[in-house]
Amino acid sequence: MKASFDFSGSVVLVAGAASGIGRAFALEAMGAGATVLAMDVDAAGLETLPSGPRMLRSRVDIADSSAVQRAVDAWAAQTGRIDGAVLTSAIQKRTMIADLADAEWQRHLDVNLSGVFYLMRALLPLMTRQKAGSIVAFTSGLATNGWPGAAAYAATKAGIIGLVKTAALEVRNQGVRVNALSPGLVATPVFLNSASSEELAMYERSLGVSTPEEVVPTLMHLLSDAASSISGNVIERRLIPRVEA
Repeated sequence: MKASFDFSGSVVLVAGAASGIGRAFALEAMGAGATVLAMDVDAAGLETLPSGPRMLRSRVDIADSSAVQRAVDAWAAQTGRIDGAVLTSAIQKRTMIADLADAEWQRHLDVNLSGVFYLMRALLPLMTRQKAGSIVAFTSGLATNGWPGAAAYAATKAGIIGLVKTAALEVRNQGVRVNALSPGLVATPVFLNSASSEELAMYERSLGVSTPEEVVPTLMHLLSDAASSISGNVIERRLIPRVEA
């Protein structure tokens, strides 16, 4: 059996589009016919995406609420609508709580939680006027399991769950859906640059690590009308533990 998606005529915003899951999804969505609004703080990474009328790129730090609002307003004026959004932007720096400086803690909150809130706040009025739209934000298994040195990251990802569930209830009667995806272990810069070599080796032996492209079908489904009854959920991609032959 094989699934395919037709996003022709749809407009999809991707935050964190310069790399990892965001980049993989942006390319797939464009290939399925969507106009992609690619947002990232990494200007050089954005430049590696295709340019053209169906891949609009903008350097935005989502921790800047005014910049987020300006970008969404400008894109909405240009395209007339925004049908879906995949919010992958995040940072993760491993520091034990006793050594965690105020600035590092705050930056995690600003990007991973406040940034997602700013995007939702900008998008939801537009989507409710359209009476249609789907937003997917990203949480993590660390939100409930924790990890040494990951307090700031884990706390923000736990906050995403409360934000998503509340947003879904607020717009449930306007045809707009909001979900959270916990993608499991994925070879993204955020994960690879934060995990130790010992941790990576342990995961490779026990569970394996997915590629960003392996997460994309779940995102395509959640944005499509095939998931019209799914909102306010935390979807977990669980890897099956490897068993020695």
